[in-house]
Amino acid sequence: MLTGGLVLSGPLAALADGEDQGTDPATGSTGAASEPVDPAGDQGGADGGQGDQGTVDQGQGAGTDGSGDATTPSSGGTGFSHGGTPAGPATFAPLPADPAYPVPEPLENKNLPEQVDEDTGYQDQLSCDPHDRPGVTAFAMLLSEHYGREAWSGARACIDYMSQHHDGRALDWNLDANDPQDRRIGDAAVAWLTENDGEMMRRFGIEYIIWNGLVFMKDDNEWRHYVGESPHTDHVHFTFTWDGATMRTSWWTGVAVTQPDLGPCAVVSDQYAAVHTFPRFEACSDPAVAAPSSELAAVRPGGSGPGVSMLQTVLGLDPTGVLDDATGAALIEWQTEHDVPATGVADALTYAAAQGLEVEDLPASAQAVVPEDWQVSVFTPYKRTTLTQGDTGKAVVAVQEALGAEPDGDFGPKTAEALAEFEESIPVLAEQARRRGDEPAAITPLTWVFLERAVHPTMALRDLELAEGSRDVEGDPEGELAAEAATSGRADSPYAGGAVAVLQELVGVEADGSYGPITAKAVAEVQEAAGLEPTGAVDGPTWVAVEEVAIDEERVAGPPGLEAQRAREAKAREREEKEQEKKEQAAKEAKAKADAEAQAAKERHEAAVADAGR
Repeated sequence: MLTGGLVLSGPLAALADGEDQGTDPATGSTGAASEPVDPAGDQGGADGGQGDQGTVDQGQGAGTDGSGDATTPSSGGTGFSHGGTPAGPATFAPLPADPAYPVPEPLENKNLPEQVDEDTGYQDQLSCDPHDRPGVTAFAMLLSEHYGREAWSGARACIDYMSQHHDGRALDWNLDANDPQDRRIGDAAVAWLTENDGEMMRRFGIEYIIWNGLVFMKDDNEWRHYVGESPHTDHVHFTFTWDGATMRTSWWTGVAVTQPDLGPCAVVSDQYAAVHTFPRFEACSDPAVAAPSSELAAVRPGGSGPGVSMLQTVLGLDPTGVLDDATGAALIEWQTEHDVPATGVADALTYAAAQGLEVEDLPASAQAVVPEDWQVSVFTPYKRTTLTQGDTGKAVVAVQEALGAEPDGDFGPKTAEALAEFEESIPVLAEQARRRGDEPAAITPLTWVFLERAVHPTMALRDLELAEGSRDVEGDPEGELAAEAATSGRADSPYAGGAVAVLQELVGVEADGSYGPITAKAVAEVQEAAGLEPTGAVDGPTWVAVEEVAIDEERVAGPPGLEAQRAREAKAREREEKEQEKKEQAAKEAKAKADAEAQAAKERHEAAVADAGR
């Protein structure tokens, strides 16, 4: 079962706080840090959380002095390096329970599959994209509401060290390890996530956790001492995989990840990678390509410089010299259109392309992943944006159609009312709305994810390919596939993560988790009806066809606005039918009139002929 969407009837020496990597891709500077900064620590967790929404701390700027000027690093800057590192083995010793300091029981999710999500190698920060990813926001809402500690911070402006805070994949949850209540809350949450070899970490897609001087990484499933400027006694740090950041994991989908998203590829030397958009399943194997030299300094989001002014002129924008959100969005679009890695950064390669200079051909892996048709929806262009009540336009129409509001493109009170009803049906959205308080209604990147999955219940599954012989763990009680995998030396799981049972429910056959001839026949029938080759195997287009049939036959809940949409369509058909009837009636009347006139003319002619013959 899919939660929040489908509702059916590594290296240990280098985490985001570790070793010197040599070069900062935004500035090209090198050199070891004399005073390394802890990216998971002092920059946000100790300051009270920067607000409940996890917004970017603009006060840090994109450079090193907080001004937003990213043209040069500070003298003796860290380069592209980490600020902390795991050390030797340690023992995690939670404080004993105390009735004076009660802690809620762990969160529960009854829709989890038996299989746990597949692991990935450590995923470092390669791109500069300081916007909270929806999986981070959702986890923050879930955890902080459950334990009653609401202060947290997430994405931060990119500066001269590696941190997943800089690509939107990190969270600092504010707790005081010296406070007996906070300490027990932090200990309880961390224990729940890390027990059973970090099972819940994997179900959320959490890369590692730092708390109270210790770090737990999923790569080796053991506690280690954490060495860095901040001992993390004022917050718990969480870093997420790309699957976790984009909510592809089993906590949110009900299906375990079997093919992990490997994230962006760093192909151009001394430059950030393209911003993550869609999952990448192929390993980054292309050799590094040298970036062209440029007299213009690189500028990261939030920074400023003459290079940005030049690019803004090319983009047709007011040349303020500041790489703000509007410029960044336009820049990414321009980079994509001109086959330049869509980094969102004013970098050397972008300058060269904008100035019409010849640049070296780049391997495909340097670009952002180009999605297939079945990976996109009407919501795709807007998923990085936020709408607020009062906004107008096509994005508002997409929301209104999904929610069943009148699609007039005006985010007014009726649309806000429909949104509130939808938010109440999803706990993390309800919590997001509660924290919004008296502020205007808003559609955030997190809201877009849930809207898309409500309208397209298979969206999170469409990357999965299934065929006869595929099985979930539940569909292989004798462990046949596991035995075959062990014999062949297969490292990853041979199972489908629960996807077979979901498919079976969608096509209306027994959901036993074993993809046999009956399931294949049902799939082939759907394919044939949709004009697809009836292979009986499931791919992206087949998931789309299966979804359409399942919604139509009410095996799965459709969009919140489905009834309203059908009512509008029925009214539209009724109007069309009436218009057609009017046209047909008018045509009949016109024909009758013409026939009568023709008959009268004929009679007059015949009379005239008769008179002439007398």
